This record gives sequence, C-alpha cells and structure tokens, in this order.
Amino acid sequence: LFMPLGWASHRFGWSPTSVFCLNFLAMIPLAAILGDFTEEVAAHTNQVVGGLINATFGNAVEVVVAVQALHANEIRVVQASMIGSIFSNLLLVLGGCFFFGGLKYKEQSFNSTAVTANMSLLALSSVALALPTPFAEYYEVHDDNVLVISRIAAVFLIFMYLQLLVFQLHTHADLFDDDDDTPTEMSSTAALTGLVVVTLVIAQLSDYLVGSIDGFCTESGVSRTFVGLIVLPIVGNAVEHVTAISVAMKDKMDLAMGVAVGSCTQISLFATPVTVLIGWATGRDMTLNFPHFEIVLFVLSVIIVSICVSNPKTNWLEGSLLMTTYVMIAVGFWFERVQEFD
Repeated sequence: LFMPLGWASHRFGWSPTSVFCLNFLAMIPLAAILGDFTEEVAAHTNQVVGGLINATFGNAVEVVVAVQALHANEIRVVQASMIGSIFSNLLLVLGGCFFFGGLKYKEQSFNSTAVTANMSLLALSSVALALPTPFAEYYEVHDDNVLVISRIAAVFLIFMYLQLLVFQLHTHADLFDDDDDTPTEMSSTAALTGLVVVTLVIAQLSDYLVGSIDGFCTESGVSRTFVGLIVLPIVGNAVEHVTAISVAMKDKMDLAMGVAVGSCTQISLFATPVTVLIGWATGRDMTLNFPHFEIVLFVLSVIIVSICVSNPKTNWLEGSLLMTTYVMIAVGFWFERVQEFD
C-alpha cells in the first residue's frame, strides 16, 4: 500500500516530511520478505554465509550513496554515514538481537570463532581511524601526511577483510557448518534472485528517503550531524535491523550475528577504505581523519561489545546494555556541532 504512495510522494513533489515518512513505512513490509530470503540462502549454505550475503546486499546501497556524496565533495556526509552505520549495527541492532531474543529464550549461544575474528578486525579498524589524528587537526584535510596515512591504512584494511573472507569461506569453513539441517522452501537461485530484487526496490525507496533529508532537517530543525550519524543509519538500515532481530527471535544467533557484526566489519574494513581509495582516484581528499569525539566513542563501543561477546552466550540484559549505550551516544551526537569542510 505504501510503496505506490512513497513513489508518488517523490514523483509529484510532496513535502519532504511526507516523502520521508511514506517511504520509511513502505520499507517495513519488505523487511519480512528480505528476512525470509536471507534465511533461505542461509539454509542452502550456513548461517555465517547467509549473514555475510545479507550484509553485503545491505551495505552495497550505502556504498553507492557514499560514492555519490563523495563525487559531490560531501566528505563530512560520507564520514558521518559510515561511522553512524557502524554504531547502529554494533550497538542498536546487536543489542536488539540480544534483547528480543533473550525475552523469548533465557540464553542463546553463537559461534565464538566468527565473532572473535570480526571483533578483532573492528579493533584493528579503530587503530586505522586513530592513526591520522596526531598528524593534523581535524580541519586540515589537505595535509599530505593525513592523506598518505589514510590511503595506506585503507589498503591494509581491505587486505585484512579479504583474509577474513578466505578464513570464513575456505580455510576454516568447516567451523561454521550448522548442526541442524533447516528444510528449504525454494532453490538457492530463487532465494538469491529474490534477495537481489527486494534489495534493489529498497535501494530505490532509500534513495527517495535520503533525498528528502535536507527538507526534513529544515522542517524539523534537527541538525545535519545528528541526521547523518543517527537518523540516516537507522532508516537506511531499517530492513537489515528487522531481519537480524527477527532471526534472533527464531534462535538463529549465528545468522543474526552475521548480519549485525558482519555488517560492521564490512563497513569499517571494506566500505570506508574503498571510499578513501575512490576519493584518491577521483581527486577528492577523503581521509580516515574523523572527529576525535567520534573515534573515542567508536573505540569504547568496540570494547563494550567485545566484553559482552567474550562469553558465547547471550541474554536480554546484555542487549539492554548495548541499546542503552547507543541511546547515550545519540544524546551526545545531538549536541555535537562539527564544522563542514570547505
């Protein structure tokens, strides 16, 4: 019902708030469909691979939007969307999986090998974000040292992500095989095709929604920094969020962790470095020199989540802790005012 209204709101130039709300509502029923296709793909492979595929399709949309913003020289928008997506997946989505899954099951277990590998690589990415800061203040984006360090770090991060894929899909693939054989309702080709089609529809609706953000900020009075770091990642990843929480409530924690934590790893070790390298190729000074406040919160978030997943069992209290952390960070970002690049 909302899909044609969402399209019409964009096509006929309705108010930005109307475009925002209608397209958001149009994306919600697609969440359940995408979740079903993801479960089918996971049933043909395993839960880790299913989560990886879901995260890849979800993040592909974000990379396209980031590249478009990069070409428009909106460096701050790119940085905000990337780190905002990491906060959203690492704290809000993972916390939601633990909390809502924990309400249904007293304890849930997951594959600690995959999560430990992902969290270690997230810690590595925090080092890459911290590297440029001693060499220049945040506003000195043309500093040659910052650019060189960011580009070298980007190459190493991508190299590490490729090694993670080899680890999960080849050398240690046997560690991620599921114990139970889930019956499949469709072929792997049909499931993958459905995943692609639904993702493309969501990408189009997301495009309409993102395009209405400027007007939405003007009408609502919300700052662009808060929208870029909090609102956009929640809305842009809404489908991914619902997918992860719904499979967690079915006690498929490896699949849920694959979507939530796997998505964070993919953004920090692949999507963000790729935008740096694309910026290098197109003459845009995209760096890993983020505001210090955001880097500190990122490092602390990785530490908190690492502590929570140190034991391969989850409960609702850990989920509540992670979601509370996200809300506290959101409050901090509400008051953050970062100067735009010239």
